[in-house]
Amino acid sequence: MSKFTLAMLLAMASAEALAAAARVDFVYGQVRVAGLDGQEQPLLRGAELNNGDTVRTGEGRAQLRFTDGAYVSLQPQSEFAIRDYRFDGKTDGTERGFFGLLKGAMRTVSGLVGRVNRDQYRVTTPTATIGIRGTGGVIQVRDDGSTLIVGTSGIWSLANPAGSIDVPAGVSALAPSGADTPPQRTSQAPQAGPAPLILPLAYMQSEQRDANANLTTITKATLQTPPSAETSVSDLGVAFIYATDAANPTPALVFDTSTGGTTGTFNAAGQLVGADIGGSTYRLAPGGTHADFGTDGILTWGRWIGPVTLPGGSETYNANQGFHYVAGVPTPVLPTNGVTATYTLAGASRPTYLDGSTAPGTFTGSLIVKFDAQASINGTFQAAMPDRTFNWTAIGSTSSSSFSLATQTSTGCVGACAITTGGFFAGASAERVGLGYSIEDTKTVVGAAAFKK
Repeated sequence: MSKFTLAMLLAMASAEALAAAARVDFVYGQVRVAGLDGQEQPLLRGAELNNGDTVRTGEGRAQLRFTDGAYVSLQPQSEFAIRDYRFDGKTDGTERGFFGLLKGAMRTVSGLVGRVNRDQYRVTTPTATIGIRGTGGVIQVRDDGSTLIVGTSGIWSLANPAGSIDVPAGVSALAPSGADTPPQRTSQAPQAGPAPLILPLAYMQSEQRDANANLTTITKATLQTPPSAETSVSDLGVAFIYATDAANPTPALVFDTSTGGTTGTFNAAGQLVGADIGGSTYRLAPGGTHADFGTDGILTWGRWIGPVTLPGGSETYNANQGFHYVAGVPTPVLPTNGVTATYTLAGASRPTYLDGSTAPGTFTGSLIVKFDAQASINGTFQAAMPDRTFNWTAIGSTSSSSFSLATQTSTGCVGACAITTGGFFAGASAERVGLGYSIEDTKTVVGAAAFKK
């Protein structure tokens, strides 16, 4: 071997060793990383991760973006290892992504690694090996050591020493803690982290609302260490309702729960101040403020007034108008166990007329949902404005997080109302619902609300 060839091989090996495997998109709480030498240090947003690194979330959370476009969201009390990751921009058979989930739970969206050769992507747990033939899903190592998975698209494989099964999208499967029992399908769904805190949100004193939409006082914040600056959260579910033109208003209802489709930006108080949906930007501009805001740690909701940047340009809303929103992490897979759940109001933005002609009103409502192969949804709602009160019922069904409801009955309209209602389930096991609505009559009412199971 010539000296030149040897030097080139050494240079290539050095470049491969130095190339980062992933970058940290988001960190909340106490998260640490250990290298091959076992030395631990705090994991910070923007940090690079390499082969051999192990991330331990403790009470925190972390979101990692790999160089092939893959995405991993680590839930609290998780331990995730990058065992062998290689990607140089080409899918020529040299790429690979071998990872380990030692405990806890993770949501993942695959990238280019594994698209051509599916054997080149796998996640191992203490009791199973997971292969991916789709784009995403949830993996959980339960307290007894068993492994529970569900894919959100394509087909996943789950294997242990006793056997293996293919797992279609939307179906859960379990690898038991005992190695002598093969994996099997199950009605249980992975819990991607505990429910109490999914977003880096803080309660704001005097801006929380009770079930009757009245302001209540919060005396204790839920965050021990609130972020000191704006924080981005990927993989968000949102419902927005706003006037597309403040001077000549028409309503726009936007809701999105696609995996990785929305990134939200939160300020130090936990308020949503911006969102990006597939390149469309919504932003509270300088001089804008929150007229309403509330959060319960799983959902956050509010109303922007003042200057707002929208995909179609800038708008300025007065105190009797606004950009209404509710946001949270969408439920990855809905329950299918036939249970019926009642959702009551957790909080809401105050409904407003698009033209800002009168003061904001109040909102109340409830939902009854039966979770089966399709979740059946029945809702009863009221928007009480200073000059009239609108009541309506709506129904719908869905097998995914997001849904649209068809209006069944309505009262309070001068003419024939056109009512649009839509939203999404949020939380690990659909313990919340985020909702946006518009009521088009002689004047149009808009608002957003959060419901709890």
